[in-house]
Amino acid sequence: MQTAESDAKFKYCPLLKTGDDKMKMCQTTMCMMWRWLDREREVGYCGLAGKPGSAEK
Repeated sequence: MQTAESDAKFKYCPLLKTGDDKMKMCQTTMCMMWRWLDREREVGYCGLAGKPGSAEK
């Protein structure tokens, strides 16, 4: 899902959990999976699920 970095910070990451198994928020640019869609770095996505709009079969 394409999203602004400021909005992504409030979404849960399925890979990050606390010691008591609570989910943590997305780290956006501090994560190796974060990818940018534009050169201005305004819109990006989590690369974990693949590129947005590319439904691979």
